[in-house]
Amino acid sequence: MTMYPTPPGKQYRAVIFDWDGTLLDSTHHIVGALLGACRDLGLREPSREEAGWVIGLSLQAALYRLVPELGADRVDDFVDRYRTHFMALQHEMHLFEGQAQLLRDLSAGGSVLGVATGKSRRGLDDSIRRLGLQEVFRATRTVDEARGKPDPDMLLQLLAELDLDPAAVLMVGDTTHDVLMAQAAGVDSLAVAYGAHAASLLESARPTALAATVPDMQAWIRARVG
Repeated sequence: MTMYPTPPGKQYRAVIFDWDGTLLDSTHHIVGALLGACRDLGLREPSREEAGWVIGLSLQAALYRLVPELGADRVDDFVDRYRTHFMALQHEMHLFEGQAQLLRDLSAGGSVLGVATGKSRRGLDDSIRRLGLQEVFRATRTVDEARGKPDPDMLLQLLAELDLDPAAVLMVGDTTHDVLMAQAAGVDSLAVAYGAHAASLLESARPTALAATVPDMQAWIRARVG
């Protein structure tokens, strides 16, 4: 479903994707790893909704929001436990159905593709390599090289590196952090409601458009990119 239609006939030259919850079906794994780390350290266990809200932020920013009682001296312990839980589940993570074909079709058609993610550089590179998508993306940015979402820094860096006009770029993501980052960079956004943030929350950020399902997202992009 499209909440805020783009101008008739508008086409995009480039698409920047969020990773987790947008291309990769990993939201429930991330939530599980966050909750598991809380249990391991004897911390108050937040709700799954609270844990889902912080997805897309840098891990440090997520901790300040999710477990404010965590002392600075225990941050490294939390990160270690989170990563242990996450890595144990990593082999179960896969792209949403049809996403690999979408990416390859867009790339083969000459579209410029990139990634802007709250993951670490090592985590993103490992995931892209495991899924065989190394040749698809022209450039990527993680929180290791840029300020975290919703700051527009990583998106602005990608625009500069790829020499892209913001008006020709679409940002696709599953959180309000992605939508707000795109707005701050002067870029249109397609929010997807099958990931971390519910449709009602995404609508509050006023994305350019909103897709309810993976097939809706793929059809919307195929009609407007290339």
